[in-house]
Amino acid sequence: MHIPVHDPVRRRKIEKALSKFSQNWAGLDDRRRATAIKVLILCELLGGRGRVVELLDLKDNTLDNYRHGRTEPRHSTLNAMAEHAGVPIEFLGHDWSFEGGEIRVLSPEPSYTGFSEVSALGEASPFLDIPDRIIIPGYDEIRTPGGQSSRYTDILVAIPQAFLARIEVDPANLRILSAKGDSMAPTIFDGAPLLVDTSDRKLQDGRIYAFDVDGEVLLRRIQRLPSGDIELLPDNVTRYRPQLLEKHKIMDLTVLGRVCSGTWIL
Repeated sequence: MHIPVHDPVRRRKIEKALSKFSQNWAGLDDRRRATAIKVLILCELLGGRGRVVELLDLKDNTLDNYRHGRTEPRHSTLNAMAEHAGVPIEFLGHDWSFEGGEIRVLSPEPSYTGFSEVSALGEASPFLDIPDRIIIPGYDEIRTPGGQSSRYTDILVAIPQAFLARIEVDPANLRILSAKGDSMAPTIFDGAPLLVDTSDRKLQDGRIYAFDVDGEVLLRRIQRLPSGDIELLPDNVTRYRPQLLEKHKIMDLTVLGRVCSGTWIL
């Protein structure tokens, strides 16, 4: 996937900005650097730093921190930048580069070619002897932190080891869920298979988590607030509203794990 930048002046500004700021990104982790690249490119597509500050009502130093990679923008802020620039929001789930006068949206497709069929638990599985794949089960009597048992799906899926290496999660902690509804569209579509890391229940800012709410699975993105409260954010903001969870109620959440296959399911 790619987005051509036809304006030669805009192309030169993007290249110059990336060359300048890349020196500051050397010590950043992959996620923070990838976000800074997107912010920088979107800034130039929108007409520069001053234009973005005006459009989004941001402070100058706030935007500078995003561009330098010192802090990360809210998911809603990055979405707004993409919308103003005419960039599909679903592209934000991929890494970007700028080559040959166009934005290259790096597709993870090579990591998951050759997926085998889903097979019900207990049935003979034709892919059990495939050497370069690891079998990931669905939720099957998984114990939640409260000690209750949750049973959501009865499936096995063979996942290529190359993809598991990309997301850097221990396969022993992975489970499969199937998304229901459109509350997280366009990031996660109804019926999409989800890889959930059951070892990660820390509710990191900006990440998507699966929750058990009265026996049903709820998917929401986390936004931590300075007060210590958190917001549970849907990505489909046209149909769903954020939910505020006060600090003292966070421990009441039953967190199943972090959804770690966002770029795969786009």
